[in-house]
Amino acid sequence: MLRKLTVFADAHGMLPRGCDVIAAVSGGADSMALLTALFELAPSRGLNLLAAHFDHRLRGEESDRDREFVRGFCEKLGVPCHVGAGDVRAEARARGRGIEDAARELRYGFLLGLSGRFSPPARVAVAHTADDNAETVLLNLARGSGARGLSGIPPARGSVIRPMLSVTRADVEAFLSERRVPYVEDSTNADESYSRNIIRRRAVPVLREINPRFALRALGASLRLREDDEYLTALAREFVDTRCPGGAAPAEGLRALPRPVASRAILLLAGRSLSSERVDAILALCGSSSGTARVSVPGGTVTRSYDTLLFGGAAAPSFSPVSLSPGETARIPELSASVSLREAVCAEGVGAFYKEIEKIHKRFTVFLFKKSEICGRITVRPRAGGDSMRLFAENATKSLKKLFIEKKIPAFRRGLIPVVSDGLGPLGVCGVAVGARAAPAAGDTAVEIRFERLADA
Repeated sequence: MLRKLTVFADAHGMLPRGCDVIAAVSGGADSMALLTALFELAPSRGLNLLAAHFDHRLRGEESDRDREFVRGFCEKLGVPCHVGAGDVRAEARARGRGIEDAARELRYGFLLGLSGRFSPPARVAVAHTADDNAETVLLNLARGSGARGLSGIPPARGSVIRPMLSVTRADVEAFLSERRVPYVEDSTNADESYSRNIIRRRAVPVLREINPRFALRALGASLRLREDDEYLTALAREFVDTRCPGGAAPAEGLRALPRPVASRAILLLAGRSLSSERVDAILALCGSSSGTARVSVPGGTVTRSYDTLLFGGAAAPSFSPVSLSPGETARIPELSASVSLREAVCAEGVGAFYKEIEKIHKRFTVFLFKKSEICGRITVRPRAGGDSMRLFAENATKSLKKLFIEKKIPAFRRGLIPVVSDGLGPLGVCGVAVGARAAPAAGDTAVEIRFERLADA
């Protein structure tokens, strides 16, 4: 067993020389084997070994027995032992969680709290074996999990390491017998009201009859699946990081991804676990022909607005307003843009000017307004409720909300559209439209507002 543990630990970089290691010890066979193995390895690797036991207060006198057993064994070895405790039943009621979930949260909270006392944080070694991993894979298969669930128990996650994943329960029993290491039995291991115990006592023996090395074969399969899942998740994360500012996703871009990548991108954007049915519904939403549609998910909704998919927790982006005087240039970092204002003489009819601007820039990025008709200072700001503007090209007044709808600008993006305004209200909307108010005639002194992309954006 010791060789299997060291080979696996070295392959995953779990026990570098001289590190601090906290062995999580319940008193059962697996954890006692882990503590003993680490104790034997500590001198040659310069490990600073500690033990930790968490009392869940679930089994009365049996819990007390386990705590004192672990404490006494550690005392004989000369290994410092830290003991924590928590009322799991009360915690489960308070959080509306199951007993097993609450126990896991409290236990790992205690272990990681100990780990954080060290710099760098100590490694927390837990005694999951190849058999535990096989049971987890079968449980997740029964629940309909995807690749991540079928990847089983991770060898390492943050400070938590599992050096015994390549060790079977038979290896543990032989190791303890050879060294005459005592351990305690948890009476709940025989309780078939727990799904894991049903898997362990009924399903696994049948599979072991088909292949005596079933647990190790399941470990190999789960590790390969984990590699695949990590690769696909990395592709999804790249898409989210580069294409989804503020958590808003381009619907067509998401739909164009291979489904294994798209489904993972959806989970990253949602920030929570979703059923495959919910993921399918969100992917269908990407192809919706409706301008606005939504899907309910736990904790909120996912909304499609034109080509933008907005996940409920994302805040609508905006930017800080800037005021301008002639000769000034201001940066708007949220937009990766700058805006400048200068005085100019309108040399031609403003209609011809805007036609040329639209032809060159494909949208309105430069504006001319008659200086004498400007009220107060020019401000570039996000839209405000009630904003409206008489349009230069149409000679009609429209609310900015209606204008954005006509231009199919998603509601989530509207806070990032710069509105050029004075004391009387909007004069123009960058990239969208120009207002008729304060339009200069040829020969008028005008102010020119020019938007440009920052060179370092």
